[in-house]
Amino acid sequence: MNKIALLLFSLFVAGCSDRTPPEPVEQNIRPAKLMTLSGSTNQSTFEFTARIEALQTVDMSFEVGGPIANIKVKEGETIQKGALVAALDPTEFQLAVQEAEVQLRLASQDLSRKREVLKQNGIAKSLVEDAETNYQLQQVRLRKAKERLDDTRIFAPFDGYVSRRYFDSSVNIGPGAPIVKLLDLSQLQVVMSVPENLMATVSPDAVVRSWVEFSFAPAREFPMTFSENRGEADSLAQTYEVSFLIDKPADLNILPGMTATAKIEMRSASDMTILVPASSVVPMPNGNLSVWVFDPADKSVSRRQIQTAAPTNTGVPVTSGLAPGEQIVIAGASQLQPGMKVRPL
Repeated sequence: MNKIALLLFSLFVAGCSDRTPPEPVEQNIRPAKLMTLSGSTNQSTFEFTARIEALQTVDMSFEVGGPIANIKVKEGETIQKGALVAALDPTEFQLAVQEAEVQLRLASQDLSRKREVLKQNGIAKSLVEDAETNYQLQQVRLRKAKERLDDTRIFAPFDGYVSRRYFDSSVNIGPGAPIVKLLDLSQLQVVMSVPENLMATVSPDAVVRSWVEFSFAPAREFPMTFSENRGEADSLAQTYEVSFLIDKPADLNILPGMTATAKIEMRSASDMTILVPASSVVPMPNGNLSVWVFDPADKSVSRRQIQTAAPTNTGVPVTSGLAPGEQIVIAGASQLQPGMKVRPL
């Protein structure tokens, strides 16, 4: 009996000491029907008659009036930033500066004398204060006289094209009267009229490509970029002006007022969605919708939350969460688990 008990005890100890874990059982790979996603390629090209405008237009004028001494620019000429455009006869303004300088000198002398007399208690302090005020006033008058003298000359605020000269020399003009029209042609605006239905349904983000063509430059396309919408509609045509920008070609003398053909390639609203079969969409515990995305690197699937629009006869539109080129499971999705290996059918 003791031998039998000893034998049983030895077998029990040997069994307990064998803690080697079992070999893992390879996971069964489930077959799955996959679909490679693709986006819609429905795009439309719109063609508009456009006109060319300058990037900015400035009517140069004097802030003071007087006879024009000379105008340094000619129509059709290109001038550099800071170049002298025109000048008035400065005689009257130079005299005003000289007079202001004399008045300031007299005020300074008067203030000095009164301060000396005040030290001897021979004058009221209020008279010295009046003299100080008069001295400051004459300083202001001199500064204004110099500014008016400076205003007898006007300079180009940017590199520009002189499109028009309104006056010749020796003409007496008043303040604010336009002397020269200056155009900034560093870039050109392409302005077109867009119908209200297109304006209301298409955003600048939908523009795939845009360019402009000129009849005098056949077979050439000039890329343009969106600039702005001009908010008020034309009262008769009910169209809105939209402007794009192009760089001025170095080999062409394109000027404001010229006509062009603007072409804009746009994607429709359907291009922003991906259609998936209803069988691929599975609900999540939180009530949202998802699909199973296949990873070709390790042959596994993972759950991906998606946003959808109203289902159609051709499938469920997915507005976010998926991208063209990805693969999803479209059959047996309800039987899958995260990380599960699948074999494409």
